[in-house]
Amino acid sequence: MALRYPALLTPLKVRSTILRNRMMSSASTPHFLQGTEPYPTEKVITHFAQRARSGAASISINHFHQDNIPFPGRPIDNPPGHFNLFDLQDCTAQNYFCQLLDAIHFYGAKANGYLMADPGWFYPDGKQPDGPDGMPPMPPMPGMGAKEPESTETDRVRSAEDDSPPALPVEDVTHEMIQNYIRNISLEASDLARLGFDIISVHACYRHSPHARFLSPLTNHRTDEYGGSVENRSRFLLEIFQGIRKAVGPNVPLEAVISVSEPEGGYSVEDTIEFCKLADGLIDIIHLRSGEMDPQHPLGFTSTEAVPTPYLEEMGKVCKAVHELGLNMVVGASAGFQDPAWADRAVAEGKADLIYMARAWINNPDYGQKVYEGRAEDIVPCIRCNKCHVSNGKDMWRSVCSVNPELGFQDKLERMVPPVGRPQKVAVVGGGPAGLEFARIAAQRGHSVTLYEASDQLGGQLKHADYPSFKWPLKQFKNFMIAQMDRLGVEVRLNTKATPELLSGQGYDVVAVAVGSTPSAPPMPGVDGDNVHFASKIYGAMEDKLSDDIVLIGGGEIGVETALYLCELGKRVTVLEMLPELIADAPHAHYKNMVHNYWRNQPNFRFQCGVTVTSIDPDGVNYTDHKGQSHKIACGDVLLSIGSRPLVDEAMSFAGVADRMVVIGDCDKVANVQKAMRSAWSAAVSI
Repeated sequence: MALRYPALLTPLKVRSTILRNRMMSSASTPHFLQGTEPYPTEKVITHFAQRARSGAASISINHFHQDNIPFPGRPIDNPPGHFNLFDLQDCTAQNYFCQLLDAIHFYGAKANGYLMADPGWFYPDGKQPDGPDGMPPMPPMPGMGAKEPESTETDRVRSAEDDSPPALPVEDVTHEMIQNYIRNISLEASDLARLGFDIISVHACYRHSPHARFLSPLTNHRTDEYGGSVENRSRFLLEIFQGIRKAVGPNVPLEAVISVSEPEGGYSVEDTIEFCKLADGLIDIIHLRSGEMDPQHPLGFTSTEAVPTPYLEEMGKVCKAVHELGLNMVVGASAGFQDPAWADRAVAEGKADLIYMARAWINNPDYGQKVYEGRAEDIVPCIRCNKCHVSNGKDMWRSVCSVNPELGFQDKLERMVPPVGRPQKVAVVGGGPAGLEFARIAAQRGHSVTLYEASDQLGGQLKHADYPSFKWPLKQFKNFMIAQMDRLGVEVRLNTKATPELLSGQGYDVVAVAVGSTPSAPPMPGVDGDNVHFASKIYGAMEDKLSDDIVLIGGGEIGVETALYLCELGKRVTVLEMLPELIADAPHAHYKNMVHNYWRNQPNFRFQCGVTVTSIDPDGVNYTDHKGQSHKIACGDVLLSIGSRPLVDEAMSFAGVADRMVVIGDCDKVANVQKAMRSAWSAAVSI
């Protein structure tokens, strides 16, 4: 049978290593997949083995150092202290690394040892000294400690680099420290190769590591042989690879992970091509990433449906130059890849030799299998929420995926999920994300499923994704879930409000109730005025009826996204938020910064945090700021995005309709997409 994606699935030889296809699993260990054990537990081993079994050509593994950053206060107040960070020098860890490698190799994939940075490498014994010259303290986590509430007037550009610990200036690194660093990183590369890693990779992008800061003119201001020209700035990194090559021998492929270009003042695409020339014959794989850390995890705000991989054109220039120059290396592209047709075309057109993916393997445990079978329509779209990196709120200590409820359970699914018994007749009440997921999983397990939806279309609260330009990933996911109903033979009854009377007597064995929630408003003078509306109700219904000046009360994700959507339509919107920052409910890792920088460029978007709304008038909103001073904002309409109330009583009315009733999604407890999907999936796999 002819492959649907032949370029993407073509094997490739790198030095003496054969990669079975071009689909690479980039370094992307979900941070809370396990606890603080200094070795990969069965949970992590199973997770990466699943990527290998699915068809990844190579699996990148990182986090080889126990973190020595002093986290102040209680552990529960410092989620980074919970990251799974391994200790390569621990005997127990070495044994478990071998188990991890054996699992990856069992399924025919290669293992990539991904070296990041350790400041201790500058010192003779590989350990940074204690005391005032040791590791600087970790910056406070978002939401920790008192701070001035944010407002439009005090807003500034944000990036992950701003929150990184202070780094040793490039100019202060001595020649002796450089030699220590090369010796220590080469020794670690040798250790990884001895354990059985097939590829050795060095992370050198975003000015995130000492060798990356040497590479960048933004951080390297030296005037000796390590500063100035591209050749001089590249010298430290190239000497690192020369040391690693001596340590691991001639046959192990070496990979450099670098930014394709940097922001203004940094190095350019042409500089990257020059680096490739200097690295010819030494570095085998040039893995290209974005110029800054946050955009490497593209969102709907930083990419488009037409161009989901925002850096591919720049990366393609480097790849084509490498080919035209006849350099003995291959080029990999990353950031935003999931669509196999898009990735296949990138390889076929010479824009990349290898495609690096992270979230594709997380939200689809069987991603590679679906690609080999040509079933792109069954690949669950990533909604680019970044919760898999680090979630927020009560989930901050968990690794979750909004659209893959299995994440975190892979090592124990066989024990948790019972085998399918006799086929059952199932009714699903409600066509939102929870109802759709329950119907999908139940149908996959062989049950006869009928889904009742009161409106004329499926999607529930996901239907709002059809409108804002930046919600295209969620729109793709909604459309995927709806299409699955037809593919799996689910009987869908639209414009049919399910009632206990309608379902009774129809012989249903199971009724899954997913009637959702309804927006709510706090008691407040003027909240019932004609100029007050719920934000979630305006989509596709009343945008043209709203005035040009709007105040939106509630600066969580839903409120901010609604405000930004209305700004796209030309409305002037001011968001008032009680907390000291907007979108406090959003993932803080990378996601928040990118959304923040998006709204900075919306001239009609204003906001004030740390406020208390006191009343609503027909012509405006009254509030007090964090200093207790009273203000009024004039506006024509007021939108509320403060909270929702689960429809518990409506859900309970279905008790007794069938032998078994399960309550899923928002009607049990108001939740986000991830929690709705998890509740529906766990209920469906239990029947």
